[in-house]
Amino acid sequence: MGVLYNLSEMNSVRGVDINRSYYNSSQPGRDDYWEKMAAPRFRTETFIKLLEGMGEARLVDLGCGDGRFLRVLQDQRRPWTLCGIDLSDSQIELNKRTMPAMEWFAADLGAEKLSIDPDWKTFDAVIASEIIEHVEDPVRFLSNARALANPHGGRLYLSTQSGRIGETERRVGHIRHFSKREMVELLNQAGWKPIRVWTCGFPFHDAAKWAANLSPNSAMRHFSERPYGTWQTLLCALLRLAYRFNSSTRGSQLFAVAERFGPQQ
Repeated sequence: MGVLYNLSEMNSVRGVDINRSYYNSSQPGRDDYWEKMAAPRFRTETFIKLLEGMGEARLVDLGCGDGRFLRVLQDQRRPWTLCGIDLSDSQIELNKRTMPAMEWFAADLGAEKLSIDPDWKTFDAVIASEIIEHVEDPVRFLSNARALANPHGGRLYLSTQSGRIGETERRVGHIRHFSKREMVELLNQAGWKPIRVWTCGFPFHDAAKWAANLSPNSAMRHFSERPYGTWQTLLCALLRLAYRFNSSTRGSQLFAVAERFGPQQ
């Protein structure tokens, strides 16, 4: 007899398989997406603003991939020790060779119990950008993030999506989106003290997602599978300009800042 799943379990299994397939593949348009598209640029700018007042500190990027976000932080020339954690051993080994000034660790952030090397130090800032929507167990992920945080005021800086999951998001492995209330509850369950949880991005972030899902095949082909041409680059520039007029309190882009409390588990 085969394994039986309920609907949520089926979506979770499908999402995990898609995550592995998509993020282990090479998409020619992916670099252009991260460098030119309004949404990732906006998230990066938001995180930098949130970290502005931080002096000498240790920062870790969860699900760091090729370290592109950490390179942006490095360009800030702040007294920060930067670290990246990713599931891919091969990517981490490549990062070690190409960016030796940073610290790199391979770890499964969704594991039932995070395996932490005794030589690891805790972090003053734990950054989780657009990763929790991909994991099977959000509370477990947040608990593992908490284990990495400095027990004396370490903070989590998180971004994810709210609202419905569109087809383009399913195709890149989104399993679940979150309301503000759900995120607060998850943070509390995992041992974090929420400081601020908010949504933003209306109307242009939301409109861009809606438009992409009108024709998912075309959207994926032109903005993921191929390098950007003139019209894609121009559209991205116009959308970045439009983002300046987005609401800061309403929309489907969700951010959270939380502080660790309680003793080490």
